[in-house]
Amino acid sequence: MSQWDYIQKRGALRYGTQTSLLSYFEDGSSRAGYEYQILKSFCDSNGLKLEVIPYDNNGQLFNDLKSGIIDLAGGHLTVTKKRLEHFKFTQPINNTSVSLVTHYDYRDIEDLSELAGATGYLIKGSSYVELLNQFAADQRDHIVISEVHSLFDIIREINSKNIDFTLGDSEIIAIYQNFIPGLYTPIQVSNNQKVALMARRVQSDRLLQKLNQFITEGQRLGLFEDYKQNLLHYIPDIDTANTVTFFNKLKSNWPIVKHWVYEVADEMGFDAMLLAAMSYQESHWELDATSITGVKGLMMLTRFTAKEMGVKDRIDPVQSLRGGIKYFRKMKNKLPQRIRDTDRTKLALAAYNMGYGHLEDARILTQRQGKNPDLWNDVKNFLPQLNKPAVAKTLKHGAADGKTARTYVENIMIYRKLMAWQQQKEKNN
Repeated sequence: MSQWDYIQKRGALRYGTQTSLLSYFEDGSSRAGYEYQILKSFCDSNGLKLEVIPYDNNGQLFNDLKSGIIDLAGGHLTVTKKRLEHFKFTQPINNTSVSLVTHYDYRDIEDLSELAGATGYLIKGSSYVELLNQFAADQRDHIVISEVHSLFDIIREINSKNIDFTLGDSEIIAIYQNFIPGLYTPIQVSNNQKVALMARRVQSDRLLQKLNQFITEGQRLGLFEDYKQNLLHYIPDIDTANTVTFFNKLKSNWPIVKHWVYEVADEMGFDAMLLAAMSYQESHWELDATSITGVKGLMMLTRFTAKEMGVKDRIDPVQSLRGGIKYFRKMKNKLPQRIRDTDRTKLALAAYNMGYGHLEDARILTQRQGKNPDLWNDVKNFLPQLNKPAVAKTLKHGAADGKTARTYVENIMIYRKLMAWQQQKEKNN
């Protein structure tokens, strides 16, 4: 019986991978990833379910593939001679190369020998380790082969200059460079390499035949390029200066507050990553945060809002988080039920920031201009109009800082994406 026969009998294909946008990623209730989209389409066309099993490291991933616990391994795996000794691969689904990733101090180097004395980290079980022979023997003494760091972890440490360099997949690094500042790739360490899905050496020929037929047809129709374009939605569009602060607070403050965020979100049936993003935007996760206007706590509640939401101590993290959720839900429940949830969430966040009456004024302005007051992408363009005295005089609730409210909402949605990445990492640890 071939592996394909077992898969059909089971009714599901089991795909193991480390998480990334190029493989598989959970964003709240949705799932994404270049490989995930390819395999989901393949399974749909063959009447199969796709079961995804995330892994922390390639060592366990490869062992489970060999033993048949999973049917395919992914994670943007390059086809190398060493891997071909133990596994088979599908036709290529992508091409990439390996680059040196470093910080400002080494941005202009032209040869790896210029890293003498620098500290490097490589991921155990990765194809990058196979390139160690490109470093001089004395340089290798300064390279740590880590099984506890992800590439994302190492890159953040490079950003902080705690680590000097690593090797990384050029396509993955290009994604991270969108929102992590201070990353440089001065040297391409490998030639172009093929990226493919990996299968067992035995009993996999029929599975590979089916997959290769699907890959050939998908590439012919341009579906795979569409899948890549879909990933752009998940790349945080944020000023890199803001991510420096965010990642610093993720390391220093998030470990202190995260158990409260998870507990309160679970208790109240609320999206934990949205609550994390809201509390970061409000207070940078400072428990005793206080503004010059007198708002306090993780959710920076006013004295009036706190009283209205039954919060007796605004500095108490649990009370603050509960109060924030209650107030957000109050804003959201005021909005017409016809508005789809993603738009209602963003509109409710704007109301949370500047008041429901001012949001209604912005929606009226939107409607006056023939746009849809139920769509965030339409309403957000009119929020800055609330800052103009001449316009404010024509509105029921007068002037408001609509510019800040717009930025507030968009920042929270960006931080929610970043927190989803963090949650994925915490799940895998």
